[in-house]
Amino acid sequence: MVKQTVAEGAIILTGGPSSRMGEPKALIEIEGEAMLLRVVKALQKSGILQVILSFKNQEQATDVIQTLQQKNQNWPPNIDGNTLVMRIVFDEDLNQNQNSAVRGMSGAVKVAHQLGWETVQIVPCDVPFIRSQLFPLLYSNLSKSNDCAVIRSESGIEPLLFCAKTDALNTALNDINMAAHQVISKMGVVEVGPTDWKEAGITNHCFTNVNSKEDMEFLN
Repeated sequence: MVKQTVAEGAIILTGGPSSRMGEPKALIEIEGEAMLLRVVKALQKSGILQVILSFKNQEQATDVIQTLQQKNQNWPPNIDGNTLVMRIVFDEDLNQNQNSAVRGMSGAVKVAHQLGWETVQIVPCDVPFIRSQLFPLLYSNLSKSNDCAVIRSESGIEPLLFCAKTDALNTALNDINMAAHQVISKMGVVEVGPTDWKEAGITNHCFTNVNSKEDMEFLN
């Protein structure tokens, strides 16, 4: 029996309003590839073969997916012949008038729970330099006492970049008005900091968020 090294599946948070970007963040190209595509490839390379894309609504999902397909960017990507199972989830109706990562996470985690995933990797779509080595590192830090392993970058906690036991995360998401860091604090959490991820060959660049045109200019 092959030992599991990563979470059963991942949830990619793709439902942000992208108000500062002026267009869907998931489609912004970095080094010639859409950010969402880059994140999916990193997950698939790590061995995670089930992904839930959490969108705000059907319109947003259609816009992003059709654009990716039209640009012939190998969507969904195929790495080493592995088949990627991809599901799409929308925010619940009561969440349509407000935006938050926790609201987007809530419905997707319920689906992961229904699918029987024991563990789940959470990742935003706006980290185009994410490294595949990160996901087994986070998973390896889960234990009987640690329900959640979250990244601490050189800037501090990255509350949307963590691996968690699905039951614990589903229970922690009992109030969609919470901030992401509050959800994490309700679980038994361990921080995976610079000492750990540097040993895995990861640099702080891995955690760069691209949220605005100014961020794009900085990258160039």
